[in-house]
Amino acid sequence: MEIVWIDEDRCTLCGLCIPVCVRRILEEREGTVRVTDSTQCILCGHCKAICPEDAPQLPSLDTEEFGPAPGRENLPRLEQLMALFRSRRSIRIFQKREVEKEKLERIIQAGRFAPTGGNRQPLQYVVLHSAEKIERIRTMAMEALVDQAKRIEKAIETARGTDEPLPVKYEVRQLYAPRWREMADLIKQGIDRLFFYAPALIICHFGPLESITPEVDSGLSAMQMILMAEALELGTCFCGFFVFAIEESPELRKALEIPEDHGVPFSFMVGYPDVTFSRLVSRKPARVRWL
Repeated sequence: MEIVWIDEDRCTLCGLCIPVCVRRILEEREGTVRVTDSTQCILCGHCKAICPEDAPQLPSLDTEEFGPAPGRENLPRLEQLMALFRSRRSIRIFQKREVEKEKLERIIQAGRFAPTGGNRQPLQYVVLHSAEKIERIRTMAMEALVDQAKRIEKAIETARGTDEPLPVKYEVRQLYAPRWREMADLIKQGIDRLFFYAPALIICHFGPLESITPEVDSGLSAMQMILMAEALELGTCFCGFFVFAIEESPELRKALEIPEDHGVPFSFMVGYPDVTFSRLVSRKPARVRWL
């Protein structure tokens, strides 16, 4: 099956598809538009999206997803978009209420449509949305963090007696070690300072050879997902400590069905907020050099 081909019965030779092709594999020849090398197609869909007659055919993609593009009048206005950006808060107080699977699926879809380097679409997701599984994973994560705290503290003690510097990872995380121990003690008291009793968690991962820009890919996906959650009246909060735990625990990876060689760029909690903010917040001025 060809990756992309042009339906000659539909093509009117308008030529709109040729300049938007990322790989420059479309050309007008012998009275039609032809694909010079379909193996070079990255399935970006530009050709199909711009064609008024729907002549480009991409068999591996869902035709129904190439619906009519909304007009500018149907998109959020400047003020509305900025209000959405600034209204989103990191939520750590959640209602005791489950998040509907349909809403979680919408959040995943928002991440799925984020741009990726080379349109490789490498990101995969794990969704935890049952109290029993979240409790089990929380216990495993805290055990992994306490073990990591012990290794950091041992490395600090060793470094004091030698001229060897701390590993960079431990240098950055050493302030967290006592906090992880405190969090573990609070868990025993029934106080959750890792997931904050969130009813759902989303974890992102990717294979080592699947992405050429994993940091950018995951960052774009994460932002679209949490903004979708905001539009669904849900709150989110990124959980870097959980990522640290997954990095250090083969058992946790296995429980989450994340392959050993996969990177885990982010995770975040999702739930209905049980707090209402009355004001926007300030931020430091942007550091910009205009050239």
